[in-house]
Amino acid sequence: MGRKGLIKNLVVILTLTFFLSSCTLKERFQEFKEDNVERVKVLLSNLPLVRKYVSLYPPPKELYQEIKGMVEWIKGAKVPDLYKEEHKAVLKEWERIEGYYKKKYYRKCERELKRFKPKVETLKNKLETYRETLKREAMQRYQAVEQKAKKILKNKKGEERLRIELYLWKLRSLMALEDYEKFNQEIEHAPF
Repeated sequence: MGRKGLIKNLVVILTLTFFLSSCTLKERFQEFKEDNVERVKVLLSNLPLVRKYVSLYPPPKELYQEIKGMVEWIKGAKVPDLYKEEHKAVLKEWERIEGYYKKKYYRKCERELKRFKPKVETLKNKLETYRETLKREAMQRYQAVEQKAKKILKNKKGEERLRIELYLWKLRSLMALEDYEKFNQEIEHAPF
């Protein structure tokens, strides 16, 4: 009985494993099938006489534009070393998805965009939070320097006063440009 019970348990376990994994296999097979059908349709749509009889999946314009805007913002943002690897991975994946869109593999592109969107949103939120933190810290440091400068400006006139006012203007400009690295360097070399 021990051997027969072991064989029955093994058969049950293998059957359950097959059925549980078949769910993911079924999804993967469906994606594989859709990708190949789409590839054939794109190839046929490039043939002059067949083009009018082939209908492609509609392009996901809104989703594509939304994510493209976020990626452009990420490209323009100054990325600290902390997020460099994540930044590279997002840009690399975006190039791949953009290739699908340009090749007119719209179904695959839409599927990939839906998977990709949370990654982009997460990175964008991290960068925005980091940027806001730098801005807040710079504003606090600027206000401390400005208070100190106002006390000194009461007693100064002429060229000395102008130099201090230009220094404060330079600090405000660096904050507006979000060049916090240069801002921190300048704040260390105050003219008073």
